[in-house]
Amino acid sequence: MSIEFDISGLLGGLERSKNQVIKAAEVGVHDATDSLLNTSRDLAPHDKGTLRLTAGTNVEVNGDVVEGEVYYNATETDEYDARVNYALITHELHSGDGFSGIAYKDPTTPGTTPKYLERPLKQNAEEYRDMIAKAIREGLS
Repeated sequence: MSIEFDISGLLGGLERSKNQVIKAAEVGVHDATDSLLNTSRDLAPHDKGTLRLTAGTNVEVNGDVVEGEVYYNATETDEYDARVNYALITHELHSGDGFSGIAYKDPTTPGTTPKYLERPLKQNAEEYRDMIAKAIREGLS
């Protein structure tokens, strides 16, 4: 005497649910990176506008992993014709927290700060996690 149980339907349903979660997570990561981009753009220095115009987002799905990034990619040429990563320099400038020793001055745009990407990411991390979780919940309903 034996009992057979065909779980192929269950496994198929689990695979469909997994794919739904990944697609929904991708939507949530897009929402979170877009929000971070908008917040960070308001804090990024604005002299010629190059820095803010070179900012963007990228979201990729690799297997079961959904990764999102916000980037700034501004480079300029200095007086010696060397390419300088303007985005990195402006992001890392000293703001009184003792890291670089370079004074941050912004004569052109009040309200902008160094760490214009890192600060809002840290301050709003819980909100971004909630955006992703909400998108997953909605994707499964």
